[in-house]
Amino acid sequence: MLVGATPEKGLWRAPHLPLFLLAAVWAALVPLVWLFPGLSDDPVGWHRQELILGFAGAAMGGYLLSALPHWLKQAGHADGRQLPRKRALQSLVLAWIAGRLAVMQPGTDAITLCGIGLFPLGLSASLLIPIVSARLWRRLPIALAPVGLLIVGLDLRLTGDGLTAALAIALLVAVVGGRIVPAFLAARAGHMAPQRRMPLPLGGRLADVILALALATHLSGIPERVTGWFLLGASAGQAARMVRWPLSGGLAGRQFDLSMLVIAWLWLPAGLALTGLLLAFPGAFTGHSLPTVLHAVTMGLLGGMILAVMARASMRRAPGVLLAGAGHRIAFALVMLSTLLRLALSGLPGALAIPTLFWCLGWAVFCGCAIGALRRPVPHPVLSAARGPR
Repeated sequence: MLVGATPEKGLWRAPHLPLFLLAAVWAALVPLVWLFPGLSDDPVGWHRQELILGFAGAAMGGYLLSALPHWLKQAGHADGRQLPRKRALQSLVLAWIAGRLAVMQPGTDAITLCGIGLFPLGLSASLLIPIVSARLWRRLPIALAPVGLLIVGLDLRLTGDGLTAALAIALLVAVVGGRIVPAFLAARAGHMAPQRRMPLPLGGRLADVILALALATHLSGIPERVTGWFLLGASAGQAARMVRWPLSGGLAGRQFDLSMLVIAWLWLPAGLALTGLLLAFPGAFTGHSLPTVLHAVTMGLLGGMILAVMARASMRRAPGVLLAGAGHRIAFALVMLSTLLRLALSGLPGALAIPTLFWCLGWAVFCGCAIGALRRPVPHPVLSAARGPR
């Protein structure tokens, strides 16, 4: 048995297990609307909303609830009395299912909106109660992240503005991923202890601010050329911040769990650059529309980062190392290939069917990895290679 592992069996013994599995299953099923258009009266709108509220929402829940015990331990509240229990977790899963049913309903009546908001609001409450009790005030913004995701999803439902949703996703990944990716790299390289909080360099903060300005200019109605130039600046900043990451020595290349994180992250500067070029130089690119280019952010960045983070919970472990299995490698490769094909085949026959098949197959393979992990003890911490005390 793994040191620092939970020996109990069952789906509900750790919060990430049901939520990560829901995210993976939903990621595999939602794109099928492009292969079977009769599944929805509004396939574009439903697909966009479920990518954010269903897929990303469940993945966010699994990640945040897995990180919560570590935050409380850092604050000296390791007794676990304030952590969500089995019934609370089951209630969250039921709220997630209710949200999926609500999204399928047309209109914006109060009952539909309440159904959509049940899971993200419940998730925020599950985080806020222990965080406030432990007086972890610096964790309040991330505890409210599910509410931000809800706002993005509702805005997409009301306005259909895919650019706003994509930029908000990019900003969220930049803020959260910009901390966890270098932290995982540094911890593996021995530059910091896994318990320490990685400081965010000034360059990283500036890159995030520029990206936030791009989102603000788009929302304020300023000409999109301005937004495009901000996105180009944000792209350069997000790429430049990697210079300070501990990538020397080929560490990420030798260990696939780290390679997944870095490759997925690269879609952030790439997606911002493609979107910025399209907005700053309208008419200069033929054959690529804005909705197509945004898939670099939604499929490559969001899908890749979620898969790379969730896969860590189901990888086998050696001392200080996470061992990606063949299933993890195949799943990640298929998701990345589907993104490349979605961009490359734009405007051609099969532009949707072929990348959709690769995406769904990749997530189906990952579902197999996640189900296989249900039979093994839950390691602590869930997402890193560090071991708990004997």
